[in-house]
Amino acid sequence: MKFAAFGLSILGLALVAGGAMADTPSNIQTPMTIEIDQSELVQLSADPATVVVGNPSIADISLNGKQMFLHGHSFGETNIMVLDSNGNKLANFYISVAHKTDNQLTVFAANTRHLDSIDRYTYTCAPNCEGDMMVGDRSEFFGNTMGNSQAKYKFATGSLTADVKNQAPPPQ
Repeated sequence: MKFAAFGLSILGLALVAGGAMADTPSNIQTPMTIEIDQSELVQLSADPATVVVGNPSIADISLNGKQMFLHGHSFGETNIMVLDSNGNKLANFYISVAHKTDNQLTVFAANTRHLDSIDRYTYTCAPNCEGDMMVGDRSEFFGNTMGNSQAKYKFATGSLTADVKNQAPPPQ
């Protein structure tokens, strides 16, 4: 009986050692969830020389020395690998971009032109509900919301000026 227990212990150690060898630090992926339209700061152990982003339409990065800022662009999953000047992996991230907020309202409505489809409209309510741009929203709603947002940004930065009193409001 002692021999069987000893054999199982050795087998367990071999499995653990084999697993540890398969997951060397350069192969381990660090899972991270980033909110859409938000950024997360990651402190790296050394200055990166190369950063590879699997799908930059989902997530992207900005660097400031050893600080790496991860930006969530759209829903989905991708990976980001960071290499030092010798080509060694400093980090290997598995990124999920999601949206979790108590302030979001999504409205699903029957499309009156295409009875077999549903239109989606996204609003952020804090406390008033305003149109928000989310992938999957009805294209006209998304476009109007984006146009309004871009116009507001241009007014705020001074790159667009107008006589607001005589200007018609943008179409909704």
